[in-house]
Amino acid sequence: MPLRDHRRKASKIKDMSKADRISVWIEGLRNADDDSARRVWDHFGNRLLELAKGRLNSKTRRLYDEEDAVQSMFESVCFGFASGRFPDLKDRESLWRLMLVITGQKISNRHRFDLQQRRDVRRTVTDSVFNQHGQSGESAADMPDSREPSPEFAAEFVETCQCLFSRLADPLLEKVATLRMEGYTDTEVADRMGCSRRTVQRRLEIIRRHLSNMELMNEPRESSCKSE
Repeated sequence: MPLRDHRRKASKIKDMSKADRISVWIEGLRNADDDSARRVWDHFGNRLLELAKGRLNSKTRRLYDEEDAVQSMFESVCFGFASGRFPDLKDRESLWRLMLVITGQKISNRHRFDLQQRRDVRRTVTDSVFNQHGQSGESAADMPDSREPSPEFAAEFVETCQCLFSRLADPLLEKVATLRMEGYTDTEVADRMGCSRRTVQRRLEIIRRHLSNMELMNEPRESSCKSE
């Protein structure tokens, strides 16, 4: 037999051996076997991490990176097999496609979560500056929902405020926004700044326009803040 045919046959046997191993691991996943789960992770993990890294944007990766996405996917896959899902999945290619799809879903869900988080934060900033036209005397910290904010929400809130102040580019406007966030009414802000209440309200209208523009731009704040 020619040497080339020997190599082809050896390669085919090697591929079949690999496929057989993965089929055994899949059956192990169905039996909640930890060793099978470890072997599947060792076999596919690095490639999945690289692919996930390319799908996540830089802002999301600050708090949720490729390891979070892939580990979450792998937990879902292992739980699914142990729960009797995927009864027809028996080979390497099917397992690879399944993990790719679920990883993509995890990343898409996180991006949607981040988008909603940005909207919630901007609404909180807007409410804390403009609630009741400045007459309630309530700050964001005094809102009825007193639950501790998540780390993601807190980081987003700080960044939104920083972006707003960079857009305002006026110490007086920043002072008005800060005092309103602290819960001072328009009249109290005017007294502290030594100006009329009408002046405070004019400055608030400028701040409102900047907040509205931030909401309408619908683009990452890193670029929009730097462009100002």
